[in-house]
Amino acid sequence: MTFPLMHGYDHINVVAELDPVAAVRDRELGERILHYPKLLPGGSPTFGHAVQIGKEWKIGCLGSDDPSAARYGLAMDLRTAAAKEKDPGTAAAMLAAVGRLDPEEGAQLAKDEWEIGDRRYRIIRVEKFILIGDRAMEPPRSTDADLPGDGLLRGHHVDPPAPCGQWEAQLRLNLVARLPVAGTVPDEVRDEVYHAIQTHPGVVLLPPTFVVVEVAGDAWAPLTGGDDPEEARERLARHFTGLLPRLREFQDDPATPAELAEWTALAEEIMAAAGHRIIARGREFRIVRVGRMLRLGRDGPEAPRPCDQDRYGLPDTAEA
Repeated sequence: MTFPLMHGYDHINVVAELDPVAAVRDRELGERILHYPKLLPGGSPTFGHAVQIGKEWKIGCLGSDDPSAARYGLAMDLRTAAAKEKDPGTAAAMLAAVGRLDPEEGAQLAKDEWEIGDRRYRIIRVEKFILIGDRAMEPPRSTDADLPGDGLLRGHHVDPPAPCGQWEAQLRLNLVARLPVAGTVPDEVRDEVYHAIQTHPGVVLLPPTFVVVEVAGDAWAPLTGGDDPEEARERLARHFTGLLPRLREFQDDPATPAELAEWTALAEEIMAAAGHRIIARGREFRIVRVGRMLRLGRDGPEAPRPCDQDRYGLPDTAEA
């Protein structure tokens, strides 16, 4: 089956008047760009899959750490969809793909695109970035309180020609040609970025995620995160009341009653603190906003790059 090309993948539709909510978001983005003018890589990319039906692309699910895990996630969704599919031929094709993506025996087939019935499924990569200024990373925005809180973005519509404000347009233009600093990545990885800029020159912004870092002098150490700022705060508290005690038990070095009491008091102060700069028991934590972007080309969202599997997952050995 022939699938339509992505309309407007390389265009940014800037409009003079946005709806009131979008206008507030764009104005706040402008303020943040002025205060945090530099772009910092936000860690390893996230992988997932997208689905095309007709001209429309939607994200099926994100949240995988490498392309292989994203394929297993696609297999899970295909298995669920096959059970609800009314057309026996389409259901059988879905299960056949599942058998290659998540086989009972043998290696996974490293295939990132599947055409099944009137749908096209593609494994995609989403890059993360952080705005930074004056040696401080961007905290959550006031408009982030309205986020849906679904970091997996199931069903999120990928719509590059959607109207946007001048500041979103500026940020997207800044991201289009962003390259890793020379010497920070292998040459072949940098070459793949050059190639991606040419083949997928469009960029859309996705809802952000959030990470909690501990600040010690000039060092910033990530500890945990969440789909919204409040979830990030709650996970930070649970880091001390749940994760650390279990980790110490696993290491056959159970925490002492004094340590448990200290961690409990720390968690209580974290939950009671106001704002996104948290001072608790003499320690400083900050909730940081992590932006997400998806590159687009004529044929749709960007798939994993050749180096992704080697950098972020186990080397593939399966053959078609």
